Amino acid sequence: MKTILVPVDFSPTAESAANYAAELGADTKAKLILLNVYSVPVPVADVPVVFIPLDEVEAASLTQLNSLKQRLSGKCTSLEIDVITSAGFAVEEIHAITEKQHVDLIIMGVNGEGKAPGIFGSNTSAVIKKAKCMVLTVHADTKFKKPEKIGLACDYSSTLPDEVVRKFKEYVALFNSKVAVFDVLKKSELVNYQKAVAEVNLESSLGDMEHSLYYPSGDNLTKEINEFVEKNNIDTLVMVPHNYPFFQNLFHHSQTKEMAFKSKVPLLTIHE
Repeated sequence: MKTILVPVDFSPTAESAANYAAELGADTKAKLILLNVYSVPVPVADVPVVFIPLDEVEAASLTQLNSLKQRLSGKCTSLEIDVITSAGFAVEEIHAITEKQHVDLIIMGVNGEGKAPGIFGSNTSAVIKKAKCMVLTVHADTKFKKPEKIGLACDYSSTLPDEVVRKFKEYVALFNSKVAVFDVLKKSELVNYQKAVAEVNLESSLGDMEHSLYYPSGDNLTKEINEFVEKNNIDTLVMVPHNYPFFQNLFHHSQTKEMAFKSKVPLLTIHE
């Protein structure tokens, strides 16, 4: 992993995510990019509004970014940090910078339960859904620690794509973490050949990694994944949104809120 991007809006939550990212970047020797996207005012007919010149908005953005960079550099002296300010819509600019800067990981902060609108906040949910790289969401009070155990929740009735497996293995290798796998399919609902296929696919994907396999027993998957995280001392939860109804529905507000705001561990998503 070479480049980490942190979109910031200068809120305490964003600064917390930047602190987490800085420590992760220092630990993995990755470069950190701090990005602030500011809005371009759109005039509305017959509505008198006083606009601040864009050059002044850009200058203020750069001042705050450099101030944040200075604070982070004081804590992580060996970390390379770049700052970028951009006018436009947050999600579009984040994806554009991700592609242009060859970003490997986006880190975004998440507020406490009930304090963020929609799913993770509208921008964060959109980034998670559309990002071409890995996205890690962290709570405002989360301090960085090397993940000793990483939990992987996905549907193993089909083989994981090679690119997903590669990214996952690289992330695990960064910290030499142990792996626990949570298959979202109930073992009791699988016929024998499906169980066999699931096991073969698991071993095919992760056969050279130390791992253990768990199945849900009830109907509330978000609750069971949270219990899986707690019982197995998971430090980071990884989700691979297969073309499986649970993951399609996971980004529905209530289910995502339960997963994102109650798990209390960083959530890493790797898309196919």
